[in-house]
Amino acid sequence: MNAPEGGLYRPLVWSLAILFVASGALLAVQMISTVVGPFRLSEIGASDPRAVVALWRPRAMATGAAARTRLGHELVESGRAVREVTALGGIDPGRVGAIVVSEPRRIDEAQLDELARYLDAGGGAVLLGSIAVRDRDGSWRGWDEMSELLGAPVVTLDAGRAQAIVAARRGPLSAALLPRQRVALAPEDELPGLLLADAELRWTVPSEDEVGPAAGVRLAKGKGRLAWLAVEPERIAASDADRERLRHTLEAAVAWASRTAWLEVLPWPGGAAFGSVVERSSSDEAIDVAALEASWRRQVEAARADGGLAQLRLPAEQARNGTAEQALSRMFRAKGWVATRSELSSWTRTRASIDASLRRAGPRRLVVEVTNHGLVAAGDVVLRVHLNEPALRASADATQLFQEGAQVRLAPGSEALDLFLPRLDPRASAAYSLDYEPAPAREG
Repeated sequence: MNAPEGGLYRPLVWSLAILFVASGALLAVQMISTVVGPFRLSEIGASDPRAVVALWRPRAMATGAAARTRLGHELVESGRAVREVTALGGIDPGRVGAIVVSEPRRIDEAQLDELARYLDAGGGAVLLGSIAVRDRDGSWRGWDEMSELLGAPVVTLDAGRAQAIVAARRGPLSAALLPRQRVALAPEDELPGLLLADAELRWTVPSEDEVGPAAGVRLAKGKGRLAWLAVEPERIAASDADRERLRHTLEAAVAWASRTAWLEVLPWPGGAAFGSVVERSSSDEAIDVAALEASWRRQVEAARADGGLAQLRLPAEQARNGTAEQALSRMFRAKGWVATRSELSSWTRTRASIDASLRRAGPRRLVVEVTNHGLVAAGDVVLRVHLNEPALRASADATQLFQEGAQVRLAPGSEALDLFLPRLDPRASAAYSLDYEPAPAREG
């Protein structure tokens, strides 16, 4: 029998089916967005050109080809797509995040002009070693063009004064190194340095505390970015550890030039700007309190400048009688981390057990993963995310149920933010989705 109600059932069933399908689609989009993050429909399927690195390999230069091939492999290992180019002109900043030039010593004026146009258009570049100092036939041209490009006088160092590079200031280029950490190099004469006051990387001698000219610099060029490192990859010493440090330093330079994110575990608990340790000196002879405080202040100011460690030595006699307590308390107000030698050793082990990584999961979302490989819980760990582009605001959410969230500290307009992690149990891992809003691009 054909009931008159039958004509109503069919539309009702179809309506319910459409509703279920639409609900499923919305749920799927919501699940994807928790991983991928905010996006626009126009960006779906678009690759991020910032992850693409061009490696300059001019046809006329066979020298160093093996080194460039090794460099290309290392950049691929860092998660980047590498394409070799034989000319500096014609590179589209909209398709390439940065170009790495490993042998710029014979770049001529025409190629420098091509590089300048690429930078003016918003491209990023990392140059390694001497720049434009020789003609194609090998004849000497001088340091003038290099000095003009990098904006500072160039000086040459002999092998005795250029044995290592040290992290002298904290910043994107030194993010791969601990404060005052050195990368030892094979001896060589006539290596370049720059006369700059506030460079993040400087030349030094391993046996001395004094630092020399700049060994790395980063500059804004038009709408683009230029980073320079004084040494090429093949100049690294035989130590695998030093080679790894230099490779990570190069990766950090490429990240800054290409405006891609880079992650570091901050050296001190709670994100303190520097560390300080108080210990008794071997001498029992008391020192004038004013002179003692002046010595401590010099140590603290040096540590504040490079993010390093201030060693505040207290004569045993004054430690016993307490005559320097007020002077020491004034040092504690300097907003650094103050510890005993035992606490410093414990923190060093804790920090070394932290393994952190970062990957992009969307146009405005990063995923930060961290593991505590240690046998004790890790607290007061802070990660610095070098966004390498200005951001207005940011937030972090745990990616797992019942996982404690992390706190974000970002000064609006800054290119880096700090992620304060909750206490992490031994052999435990955590992950956070980090969303940020880029600052509007400046005109001109």
